[in-house]
Amino acid sequence: MSFLSNINFSSQQKRAFTYFQVFIIVFIPVILLLLPKDFFDEGVAICLSRKLFDIECYACGLTRACMHLIHFDFESAFYYNMGSFIVFPLIATLWIKWFMTVIKEIKYYHVHANSKNGN
Repeated sequence: MSFLSNINFSSQQKRAFTYFQVFIIVFIPVILLLLPKDFFDEGVAICLSRKLFDIECYACGLTRACMHLIHFDFESAFYYNMGSFIVFPLIATLWIKWFMTVIKEIKYYHVHANSKNGN
């Protein structure tokens, strides 16, 4: 089920956590779509490679590039990080897989709740 399945939570706590996951899974992409595409373009870099060694790593610019990809600004995404065209689809696929897993958990809870109630 989820990554916390080996911890002994009550069924009510597991259900609450599952609904929280659904909220996060749906809420974050909506927020990213509502933010302007250049929201992360300005600001201080937090990359340790740049801070400690003054060298750009392979992930430098990936957040900005993915934000531009979300808004279909392919030219800017390519400018910030070419790897975003590989990383973003992988992240989106994992995000969708996570969503489907959580939906299965919700269905599981509903089936077991109905069977306990005698329905």
